[in-house]
Amino acid sequence: MADTGAELVRRYYEEFLTSPGNLQLADSLMAPDVVFENPISPDGIHGLAAYKEFALRWYGGFPDRVFTVDDLLEQDDKVAAAFTITGTHQGVFMGAAPTHERITVRGMNIFRIEDGRIKEVTAYFDPGQLLTPLGLGG
Repeated sequence: MADTGAELVRRYYEEFLTSPGNLQLADSLMAPDVVFENPISPDGIHGLAAYKEFALRWYGGFPDRVFTVDDLLEQDDKVAAAFTITGTHQGVFMGAAPTHERITVRGMNIFRIEDGRIKEVTAYFDPGQLLTPLGLGG
């Protein structure tokens, strides 16, 4: 039985992004040509390989990271997910050496599901919540 959009999104956060993270899960969760628009990637992230590289940066920068789903709404081919990210900056992330500072980032993603996979993700959050503890924002 195929996952619903909400189930796909929950697995995206809880199994793919939350520590330790299952990088191979991306192959079944996301379309090969997935697109991710977010406030810290000015050109967006295009394609599954680039998305995996993005995830690896999170894995290395925040090895204790937890992506919590605070709320989910699904309608037709869209899923809206309110989330909270917590973790400790223990590895290089976006060029910043580890600060050992804790982050708490709250935001929302809008997902578009196509053929049982995540096709598009648009993220909305305050980049300062992530960048300031890393010494990159102000």
